[in-house]
Amino acid sequence: MSARPSLVQPIKIARAYDQLAGLLRERITSGDLRVGDRLPSESALAEQAGVSRSTVREALRILEQGGLVERASPRIMVVADRSEGPGFRELRSALRQHNVTFHHLHEAMMTLDPELTRFAAQRADRSDVKELNEALEAQEEHLGHLAEWSRLDVEFHSMLAEIAANPALVIAREPISQLLMPALYRFMDTRDMAEHATKYHRRIVEEIEVRDPDTAAAVMRRHINDWRTAWERRGLDLHQEIIDFSSTDGGEPHSVEPTGSNEEERWDSSRAPRRSPV
Repeated sequence: MSARPSLVQPIKIARAYDQLAGLLRERITSGDLRVGDRLPSESALAEQAGVSRSTVREALRILEQGGLVERASPRIMVVADRSEGPGFRELRSALRQHNVTFHHLHEAMMTLDPELTRFAAQRADRSDVKELNEALEAQEEHLGHLAEWSRLDVEFHSMLAEIAANPALVIAREPISQLLMPALYRFMDTRDMAEHATKYHRRIVEEIEVRDPDTAAAVMRRHINDWRTAWERRGLDLHQEIIDFSSTDGGEPHSVEPTGSNEEERWDSSRAPRRSPV
């Protein structure tokens, strides 16, 4: 008589230091703990988590090895600036060497982001759509806090890339997210601009929800072209090097509301009838 198949798989109980490292990692990656923020002392963390100091030390060792935290002194641990690792410095050097300009950035984004959005519309499930809508709600709550809105904007575009489920394209796009995108936010200085961009995001999520990859990609293209229009209306040089622009003060920016390259390309909430969601 054959043995009955197992009803459940063996349960693996995570070690306490792995659980604590995971909790701290989540606080860092979510932005609750930012670069340079000081972590509580080992004794304070041990008391808060209800674990021993040796457990805390092992959790911090894991995070330190992963480059998430670093020691400001033998007794003080802070959130590390991962952007300044060897890979980041190598990327910065390559960008300087090849004179990467806003024009190059625009072309790269127009090549990658619409196709990532197309794949996202094809592959998103209900949980993905739910997370995208939650991300939009967070953006709408921070329209008056442009630095935080800009961070959420980068996060939104990264979420689309992850949902596209093509690791090669995600890796190819990562330098834009880490280094080049901040240059765009040098002129994100009005609530109107944030609202206008968020409308594009909302429209993109709507097209993903009804599984219309072509329209989702088209809206993303118009969104990216809006950034180019805003750049030009600000009087900035399309061929200005991104590294130099992002590292200089550049004077006080003028307010400008981005618009499409023509009236037909402007976001219109009445366009395309809504269909059944995924």
